[in-house]
Amino acid sequence: MLAIVYVERIYRDEPFLLTVPEGLEATIQPGCQALLSLARHKASAYVGYVWSLDAAGDGEPEGEVLDLLNGGVPVLTPVLLKLALWISDYYAALPIDCLSTAVPAPLRSVVDDVVELAGFQLESPETRIKSTGLRRSILKALATAKRLTVRQLRKRLGRKELYSAIAELERAGLVTVRKSFVETKPRTVTAWRLAAALPEEPENLLARSRRKREAFELLSSRPEQRFLAGEGGISRAVFNGLVAMGLVEKTETAAPARESLRFDEPQKKITSLGKHQQIALDALGEALRQKRFQTFLLHGVTGSGKTLVYIELLRRVLAEGKTAIVLVPEISLTPQTAARFRHYFGDDIQIMHSAMSDREKYDAWQRLRQGKARIALGARSTIFAPLENVGAIIVDEEHDAAYKQDRTPRYHARDTAVMRAKFENALCVLGSATPSFESYRNALEGKYALLELPERVDNARMPSIELVWMPGSQRVTPSISGALYDAIRLRLQRNEQVILLQNRRGFAGSILCFDCGHSPQCRHCNIPLVYHASDQSLRCHYCGHIEPFRQTCPACKSENLFYKSSGTERIEEELNELFPGERILRMDIDTTSTKDAHASMLTAFREKSARILLGTQMVAKGLDFPEVTLVGVLMADIGLNLPDFRASERIYSLLMQVAGRAGRSSMPGEVLLQLYNRDNELFQHVIRADYRHFFEAEMASRRELAYPPFTRLVKLECSSPSEAVAEKGALALREHLRPHLPEAFGAILGPAPAGINRIKNRYRYQLILKLTGIKLSATLLRQVQYDTLNAFRGENLVITVDVDPQHLL
Repeated sequence: MLAIVYVERIYRDEPFLLTVPEGLEATIQPGCQALLSLARHKASAYVGYVWSLDAAGDGEPEGEVLDLLNGGVPVLTPVLLKLALWISDYYAALPIDCLSTAVPAPLRSVVDDVVELAGFQLESPETRIKSTGLRRSILKALATAKRLTVRQLRKRLGRKELYSAIAELERAGLVTVRKSFVETKPRTVTAWRLAAALPEEPENLLARSRRKREAFELLSSRPEQRFLAGEGGISRAVFNGLVAMGLVEKTETAAPARESLRFDEPQKKITSLGKHQQIALDALGEALRQKRFQTFLLHGVTGSGKTLVYIELLRRVLAEGKTAIVLVPEISLTPQTAARFRHYFGDDIQIMHSAMSDREKYDAWQRLRQGKARIALGARSTIFAPLENVGAIIVDEEHDAAYKQDRTPRYHARDTAVMRAKFENALCVLGSATPSFESYRNALEGKYALLELPERVDNARMPSIELVWMPGSQRVTPSISGALYDAIRLRLQRNEQVILLQNRRGFAGSILCFDCGHSPQCRHCNIPLVYHASDQSLRCHYCGHIEPFRQTCPACKSENLFYKSSGTERIEEELNELFPGERILRMDIDTTSTKDAHASMLTAFREKSARILLGTQMVAKGLDFPEVTLVGVLMADIGLNLPDFRASERIYSLLMQVAGRAGRSSMPGEVLLQLYNRDNELFQHVIRADYRHFFEAEMASRRELAYPPFTRLVKLECSSPSEAVAEKGALALREHLRPHLPEAFGAILGPAPAGINRIKNRYRYQLILKLTGIKLSATLLRQVQYDTLNAFRGENLVITVDVDPQHLL
């Protein structure tokens, strides 16, 4: 027998043809992970994935399958094999990269698994197995050593069929095998607690800082408790300030369990669905009964009850004996959504998220593979959940850019979900209040079925939206207008809640010295450094570089500095000055970097221990708090002038999403958008909250300029530590492409420096292919890569291909 296998660490397009030993012929299947040897390759063994089997294939074998990993159980279902090869073809990525992406990291190695003899049993094993020399040798080695890793057994007994022999012994109950994960020591995190010995009259030390005083009072009320950063709404900077005063001490504590997102809320009972919800559910239910593939676009305004439609659909899917996948953009940012699904489906749902340890990821994969959980919920990689008999795939907030993978293979989880649903003969439901233009056009043209939820549930009304033109408005602080200040003050008087969005973190976007004109730049990227006041540092938000900053110009030591463009830290400082008795929750990457800090803040906001929530775009996603009646956007036109044709679409989506956080109950909501560019037509569409008119206006512009969805884009980026090499590589790449792209079917734009032309010490030059009526094959795109790279051997040139790019910077 011969096996066709794609092999890790061998970067070629074609699979290998390998012989299968007689002892493995009965167990080897497509989707199995195999250990193999290759002729004319240096390593003694490689890992690969079996694509197919051939009883007597043509061609010369290039090696031999040595063994099957993971007990011979396929790690890739037939549908996942097919899906990975589709991703390879569509996104011009190597098949092995796509197959590896579909398998979680904990399953890619078994050499550290621990094998030991099973406990003594009086009765004979239920499963009898044939005695072989290898199996006897394994039992003999374990009888002496009691416990050995697979790696140790391999050194003593060789590789060939070792894993299969261990699996057979385990099935017969003679040995136990447990997954071993490398954990050098228990995970700990920094925590703070009340100091054992306090200085005299600590109130005097805290007189000038309301936030430190509130934090100290909280710690004093729980002297035995250790607090993590973000817990109780207290930032790391405040804790460290109290340490410097001698009021608090820093310590280490065991990290909280990672599998829990910790956020919970009272369960909402579904008594009945609204008219439009019922119409949508009936259409989905009918398609489910027909057991055929179909894609639906569920276009519902914010607060229209899309999640309840999902839940009722999933109930029907489970009742049919099928399984389901639910994708959300970023699971850690949408704990409310996860909590609701958990309430309704309990152990039937497996929530996946990036903070899970390898052991937790492995256990979650096993639960899904063994059918112990029938719904997988998580971010984009959850599309590869090892479920079979899938009945529905739901993609919530399908417009979100987080669904696009930013490294090879650069797949889009939304489009991959549609293809998996097609291969599974299942439903695919794409939900959004502001659908991507590609999806909405597909719905209007009949490729997708359009379902609309035009009204909010529970008689809630859409919020009123007003523009505040900053150049013509009175300001109470540099960042906050009088109109917004009055609106916030009114809500606080009524004991209502406020959400404020500033889509820039840090204190200032950049610093300018008035004396010498110097503006600190990242030494690794060609962009200004952002000032963070919490730890007095300058940071690059692209490569992570950090420099200390002491309020003087790094070039001339002048203190005559201008702090340009406010970030969330500066807004927080201004709010504390305006509302000195009010607790402000600041939610950005800096304050939510520790485990569960995000969920802790949302819990505090839900319980109204804080009434003002300030944050970056993470406050726009999935939040549902009935007492939020005001939303303020501090700089609504940030990013509008970026050189990217999707800039308007992204800002419209962000503004409508954050506006939708207001007025989600019987209390009316109001939205104030502070801006400088009031003449842009985009904001009139936002005020009218009319997605259809915005879509039609933008589509007219895109049709004229030949941008998606009227064309298909492919971005090719050449990067190198040498700018000359990056540019020459891009020029050579264009010459290789030109013969394959007739003018009638597309155009090659560039090469040109990328919008940010240096990141992490690599210069970047881009080519943009605009394709109309033609698809360049993955084979061709990879071949022009190889041809170009061969001409630049030894010059550290890297070429990346991004099909359907979401950003052009």
